[in-house]
Amino acid sequence: MITAASVAALIFLVSSAAAQERSGQRRSDSRVTVPASQVVEGDYFAFGKVVEISGTINGDLYASGGQVVIDGRVNGDVLVAGGRVSISGTVSQDVRAAGGQLTIAGSVGRNLTVAGGNVEIASSALVRGGIVAAGGNVDLAGPVGNGAKIAAGTLIIANRVGGDVQAAVGTLRITSKAEIGGNVSYWSRREASVSEGARINGKIVRNIPPQRPRFFPAAFFVFASINFVCTLILGLLSVRFLPRYHQSALTNLREKPWISLGIGFIAAVVLPVACALLFATVVAIPLALILLFAFVILLYWSRIYAIGRIGESILARLRPASSRASAFVLGLFVYYILAIIPGIKWLVVPLVMLFGLGADLITRKQLYATARNQDLI
Repeated sequence: MITAASVAALIFLVSSAAAQERSGQRRSDSRVTVPASQVVEGDYFAFGKVVEISGTINGDLYASGGQVVIDGRVNGDVLVAGGRVSISGTVSQDVRAAGGQLTIAGSVGRNLTVAGGNVEIASSALVRGGIVAAGGNVDLAGPVGNGAKIAAGTLIIANRVGGDVQAAVGTLRITSKAEIGGNVSYWSRREASVSEGARINGKIVRNIPPQRPRFFPAAFFVFASINFVCTLILGLLSVRFLPRYHQSALTNLREKPWISLGIGFIAAVVLPVACALLFATVVAIPLALILLFAFVILLYWSRIYAIGRIGESILARLRPASSRASAFVLGLFVYYILAIIPGIKWLVVPLVMLFGLGADLITRKQLYATARNQDLI
């Protein structure tokens, strides 16, 4: 039942996006706005270059865009991905967000889960539940009702955290404004900076991260080389034996980039949760394993479309008449160069997966609809 509901939700999302495209609402190429005077009943899907939600959503909000601003009210969950994401309104339930720059300045009724290059929980924010965050820099300046689990290059805590703090960081700073209701347990090679006046009701414990084995660089090189060759083979096979499907996926990425990212992000959240719930039922473990393996394979395979799109966009400016195989090979080299740069690889790799996953799901839906219309299935 959970799997069927998850798949139905994804199909509904793709169908609604396709319907918007057919009706002329090119939401992926324009500004999507819900003005302050508007009230939306039920769930709302918004995908565009700029997304602004200033009204009231009486349901869940699913949004993706280059810039996403939520300064209205959402009486449900928020699931958002974008280049720059700002939430200064009120969300009655959970928030899950990913992006390059994330700013949370509003109220979150339950839990907050965020991942980004820079994550700022402003002093005006209020998270009534707990927080899970990952980022290059995380600034926790707003109060958190429960505990916090954070992985960051630099973490600054400057307000109240109701429970324990668990952190894996490069640098940890606890300012004089901080008040931590439980223990602070952190993994870092550097001693935490705790300002005078900071209140920690429990213990503060530093854990030393384990040293990387000496063979790690060689093992990484071998793994990266195998991964490169496998991806190259898969991409060339797709171009050779699935040319129309491959091109359709690239076309969807070119024409519907933010819809692809949004659908990929939602699928990457929904399907693992569905697998976990199926595992918990025990009797559905075989189904959970099938779904999990299918998801992993789909996630790995779908990267080739985003990689192909990278190469296509470059060759369109240099050699417009180049073949799809040439575009894929160029995109693969560019992708792997970016994927080994320490500062950006953690952002490049997930984005390529999410863009590719979304485009693949849209293409599969279109293929299914075409086959049904032609009475092939």
